[in-house]
Amino acid sequence: MGLPRDFVVFDTETTGAPPGARLVEVGALKVRGRTVVERFEALIFPECPIPPEVVRIHGITDRDVAGAETAAEVLPRFLAWCGERPLVAHNASFDAAMVATECARLGLPTPSNRILCTLRASRRLLQRRSHSLVNLVKDLGLPPAQHHRALDDATHAYHLMLHLLEAAPGEAGEHAFGGGRTLDSYAPDPPRLSGRREVLREAALNNEVLDIHYMLQDQRVIPLRVSPRFFFRHGTSLVMEALCHFDHHYKSYRVDRVVRAHPCPGAPPGSVRRSPGA
Repeated sequence: MGLPRDFVVFDTETTGAPPGARLVEVGALKVRGRTVVERFEALIFPECPIPPEVVRIHGITDRDVAGAETAAEVLPRFLAWCGERPLVAHNASFDAAMVATECARLGLPTPSNRILCTLRASRRLLQRRSHSLVNLVKDLGLPPAQHHRALDDATHAYHLMLHLLEAAPGEAGEHAFGGGRTLDSYAPDPPRLSGRREVLREAALNNEVLDIHYMLQDQRVIPLRVSPRFFFRHGTSLVMEALCHFDHHYKSYRVDRVVRAHPCPGAPPGSVRRSPGA
């Protein structure tokens, strides 16, 4: 099967790895007949601090995103802009999982766009020691530009895709780019909560505030006030993402360390601080 005529090449910058990480930037190119016809670029306020080790990679700081829209505002606009076009990315499983997880977190419908991957195609079609986007751009003499910003890396992936189509025209069909999966297939499976954990799930469903006692790694138990929103598995642990009313941003809490939890009727819903750590 040949590659589609119309598609979107995209990239994301994040606070870390899914499912616990948040988006901080999306960049994309809309391609028609191998020609870029439109661009999309948006910074995203992640509702939590960006870890310093991640800032060192993409250079996006808390101050940079303090005035940006949230994923709840940006994602619907981005997905509508993409329409039903296939989505192309380098290491597409990462970017697809980020977008699909954000949709699940925010209760947004996850569309079923097909996912194509230039990393997969590069590994199948090119004989290279490294298939990182940075090294491929350098080694193949692709147009140079900044790396680790969403629109720049989407542009690099677009040029790489064109190179792959020219270098192996008979082999660079959709199968080489792994076009079997769809975006919605990257969404995390919702974990089951039961027993004493049911109060956590109910709070998330009803947008309620909880007072909890939480055991830290050093075994100390501290009181917290939180608004649960999202649950996911990280390795063998079940994790609750919740707004911390004391620090005013979203945090991840291991569910097995919630010693006690009870609703806090009449408590205000809390708010996210726009410049964490500033």
